[in-house]
Formats: sequence, structure tokens, C-alpha cells
Amino acid sequence: MEYSSGLLKPDCLERNLVDEVLAAIREAGLEIVAVKRVRLTQKEIDVIYESCVCEDFYGDMSVCYCAGDCIFYIVKGANAIDRLNDVIGNREPAVADAYTIRHRFGQDVRRNVIHGTDNKKTFWKEVKLFFSREELGRILGSWAMN
Repeated sequence: MEYSSGLLKPDCLERNLVDEVLAAIREAGLEIVAVKRVRLTQKEIDVIYESCVCEDFYGDMSVCYCAGDCIFYIVKGANAIDRLNDVIGNREPAVADAYTIRHRFGQDVRRNVIHGTDNKKTFWKEVKLFFSREELGRILGSWAMN
């Protein structure tokens, strides 16, 4: 059993796609074990999207993410990180596989409705932004100690 996490971005909430996107995650065989509505700060965006800071779209993307609420989520399942990223799809909706969330609901690279963590190290970095150690212990149980 493994955990993964990510964000439903402001465009997802603005377009009332939350239920459909969460349903797609569940249909991929992942259990949603926590959700938390958050408003991202620039500092949190810089942590989550550290690998994108030098990209041309980063400035506009940051503005979009600070403009509205997001939902941070944690999922559980076998190979959760890989399975979640598979169902999320390529960050550019036009080239994402047809079955993916980004292909189905995304508009462009800035408004692609969802983010997912890419590895266990990133998972821990991101969940610690939004959940206390005590909350993580309740959500993840003994896995939180690994």
C-alpha cells in the first residue's frame, strides 16, 4: 500500500468539476483518504512547483493558483504515485491520453485542473505544507512513520 497526493486547482473548483475529478481518481482504484480546502501562498506554490520555477509559464501559473481556493487531497492504493499520475496525464491537456483527467477537463498548461506528486520525497514535502504531524498520523497510521 502506498500514498500519493496533489491539488485540485482553482480552475477545477471554479468550473465545478471537483466531484467528477474525484470520481475519476476513485475509478482508477485509488481511495481518497483526506481532502482539505486551501488557499495557496506564493511560498507554497514555490515548494510544490519547484521543478517548474524556470519554465516560461510559471509566473502566469502562480497568479492563477493564488487567485482561488484549491483542494489538497491524499489517496491510498497499490502503486498510488504511479497510478495517480497515470490517470492525471500530461500537463498539456492537448497531448494527454484521452482517458486522463487533464485531457478530459483541462484547458491548457495553466488550467489543467489537477496536480499530483511525482515521488515519495515530494509527497512528504507537499503533505507537510497542509497537514500537521498529528493529522498525518491519523490519516496515514503507521505509514506516516516510514
